[in-house]
Amino acid sequence: MNKKELKRLDIILLILFPLLAVIISLAIKANFLTSALLFYGVPAIWLSYRTKHMIKKTALFSIILTVPFTIVIDYIATIDKAWTVIVSIFPYRLFGVIPIEDFIFGFIFVYSIIIFYEHFLDKGKHKLIDKRMKYFIMPLILMLIVFFFVLITTPEILVIKYAYLWLGIIFLLIPTVTFLSFFPRLLSKYAKTAVYFFIIAFLFELTALQLNQWTFEGVHFIGWFEVLGHRFPIEEPIFYFTLCTTAILSYFEFFDDDRK
Repeated sequence: MNKKELKRLDIILLILFPLLAVIISLAIKANFLTSALLFYGVPAIWLSYRTKHMIKKTALFSIILTVPFTIVIDYIATIDKAWTVIVSIFPYRLFGVIPIEDFIFGFIFVYSIIIFYEHFLDKGKHKLIDKRMKYFIMPLILMLIVFFFVLITTPEILVIKYAYLWLGIIFLLIPTVTFLSFFPRLLSKYAKTAVYFFIIAFLFELTALQLNQWTFEGVHFIGWFEVLGHRFPIEEPIFYFTLCTTAILSYFEFFDDDRK
């Protein structure tokens, strides 16, 4: 196959993958982890096959971003009941709160976004880790130290009303707006990536709610949407469907890529 034919195959498969993920998830009554692998893992595997030179770099960045963010964001959001994974296949939840699936989901979510971006839209650095990453890793370590200190000494501080909104603003909206204000030429690349992952997230949302994979038990939301009989907070399409993608790309471009 020539490059044009391969690109056409990429597009066809990336349209089919999420549709098949919906069908298979509903057919087998999949759990959260299985659906996450279907929606994000399958496209990531294909794009990794097509973009082999970016696998290690993408995986390393995904781990560095996912672990601290999942610990801090998931804990604060879950205790405010911003979202709840109802059933975990693992017998243990970190701090009795965070399901292990969330770490796996976080990794493949971040990985799939970056590998998609690198394959279709960006030809950035191939170096395993950029020297600027130390300026990303150090604040993440500091964030974890502060989080663990507060968790041990005064955990009530971590009980935050409207946690989803505040976490989304701090970790997603502000980084996206700040980065794009300095590098507006990347907006079109971000938009193209965000559109695809908005569709995947929307389909995953409806599938997960249909299968009771997660729920929104809290009351601290700015409002609600209802689609096909399923309710989810307005924060979901704003932050999870959209700004997660742009923020992840902003962190990646600024600290580990060439900002071009």
